[in-house]
Amino acid sequence: MAVPAGGKRGRTLTVVVAVVVLLLAAAGVSWWALAGEEDPIDHVEVSGGKLITSDGDAYEDCDDTDEYTYNDCDADTDETYEFVYKITNKGDGPANYSVIVNAFDEDGDFLGQTYIGSAHLAAGKTDADKSQFSDYSELEDERELSDIASVKVAYVERVALAN
Repeated sequence: MAVPAGGKRGRTLTVVVAVVVLLLAAAGVSWWALAGEEDPIDHVEVSGGKLITSDGDAYEDCDDTDEYTYNDCDADTDETYEFVYKITNKGDGPANYSVIVNAFDEDGDFLGQTYIGSAHLAAGKTDADKSQFSDYSELEDERELSDIASVKVAYVERVALAN
């Protein structure tokens, strides 16, 4: 028995629609499964940020009489760029956090980076403290700490712990 031309086209259209529906359903299930994991960058905040200047001769253990230069009592000023960070474990269990914080100038150009972290932070708990860029920080193009205008979290690695 011959199949009318419209019937063959109707079955083909039904098959195509069924395949598209299955693909959309699979994509939706995949998105739902992957979207359940929160981005750990949302667990970290940095704020504040200011240049701190102190006199180099303020060290209690300075000594100009020995052969070492690291403890000299010179009148140079020490500079640091301090900022406040807060790491909140928004996961279900304890975790370690490793964080990269980038520094930028007033034009938004990258200057350098520093690292902060928190070990064995319990679920729902927060670790907050100050961190800094110092004279030992390597900045791009021999820039100075005084060129830092802002800091921003660049990367966060959260490693869940078994206990």
